[in-house]
Amino acid sequence: MGPEAESFFIARARYASLSDLALRKELVDRIGSSSEVDSIVRSMQRFGEDESIQSFEVIPKASRRTHYRPNGSTWTVRAVR
Repeated sequence: MGPEAESFFIARARYASLSDLALRKELVDRIGSSSEVDSIVRSMQRFGEDESIQSFEVIPKASRRTHYRPNGSTWTVRAVR
């Protein structure tokens, strides 16, 4: 995981107001990996319409460097209530 991999928050209201395409573009611009964005978006969608969520924290986790994951990081999503 490089020094650029830092956790960040997305407000639930912002998540709800963005189209899927706009959300994905914003995330790719932020983390630089479209394959990781797919995983992040799926995680956010699993929380559904839970109105107790104030924001989503997107957290990098170090992983083994591989041919498929040269940046050496994966991302997890945590709901902040």
